[in-house]
Amino acid sequence: MAARLDVDGEIAAIGVLPDGRPVEFGTFHEMGEPRCYLRLRDKSGTPVDFADVLPSAHCRAIDLKIDRTTGVMHVLLERKSGDGLVWWAGESAGWGLAPKNIGIGVVGDTALALASRPGLVAVCGAKPVATTDKRDALAVLLRPGQPPEERLFDYKVNDKKHWFAETVRDCMFAGDKLVLVGEAYGDHDGGIDPPIRDRRMVIEHDIAVDVVPTWTVGGSGPGVQSRILAVDVDDQGRYHTVGYTCLDACEPEGEVRVYSPGGKLESLISMGPLGSAWFGPHDIAWSPAGYAVVALAELHGQSIVFKVQAFAPNVYEPLWTFTPSDEQGIQIAFTVAVGPLGEVYAGGIGATNHPAFAVIGG
Repeated sequence: MAARLDVDGEIAAIGVLPDGRPVEFGTFHEMGEPRCYLRLRDKSGTPVDFADVLPSAHCRAIDLKIDRTTGVMHVLLERKSGDGLVWWAGESAGWGLAPKNIGIGVVGDTALALASRPGLVAVCGAKPVATTDKRDALAVLLRPGQPPEERLFDYKVNDKKHWFAETVRDCMFAGDKLVLVGEAYGDHDGGIDPPIRDRRMVIEHDIAVDVVPTWTVGGSGPGVQSRILAVDVDDQGRYHTVGYTCLDACEPEGEVRVYSPGGKLESLISMGPLGSAWFGPHDIAWSPAGYAVVALAELHGQSIVFKVQAFAPNVYEPLWTFTPSDEQGIQIAFTVAVGPLGEVYAGGIGATNHPAFAVIGG
């Protein structure tokens, strides 16, 4: 176990152990190469311990999930393999134990998110395909003692196959359903010489039975393009999503949407202009306090500021907003997690190019 606690880099994901302590998963740099790490903090945010993940490997952190009951940890990262990059998923029984590989991708596949529940892990993203759309949404199911099971998702309109290129940005389990969110890129409006656009998508896939997934794909308004970037599931089984909408010349406006199972829209809250797609919104987490917490960034004068906001369904202003007092340089919130008592932990990158971690009362 390394003692290193002061590293440059960024936090990609945060999980919470059964005892309420947060764990960050991030990337730092060593001699110009990216490396992956896990860092344990106490509930006040003070660093407690640090562990290298795949020491000395070219490695970029993507996602982390922790079982709140057992403490089992799953990590998703990108590493070099031969002449390319592949995703790598690992599992450990708890803090202090090095993750052991449970699945590895192939060069060309894109992994952007991880979902887990007891006995099942899903790696979500996109896969190149030799069809006109060139890309399908991807989930790889990983079960103990079984070979990986790859599932591809292709959005069909009027029985037209491989008409859209789909990308999953995030995924979560909701009972027996794997809920995947992102965008479908293609001709959504028809006509002569139609524009090719992104439209937000929600896929509900019942992993227990072989049935056609339920697709919810956005239309025009507001804006003509849209994406969903992150999802979490609340205690009623609703899907809280965050993303953006924009015109063809994309100046994104953030929005928080809540869907009931089956795709019915229950709440839509505009976050207003974001300033840049680079600012997010990057993550969302449901709180037992009855609202969702969103991680993003905001432009203040010449500074890019780390930002966290809370949104309740059908309440059209944020319940609260957190930004740090130091607004120097580039600061972005990439991830957010909520503790058992509503504590909010947010992470990203800070002004000194170090991982930024914030504890917010919630």
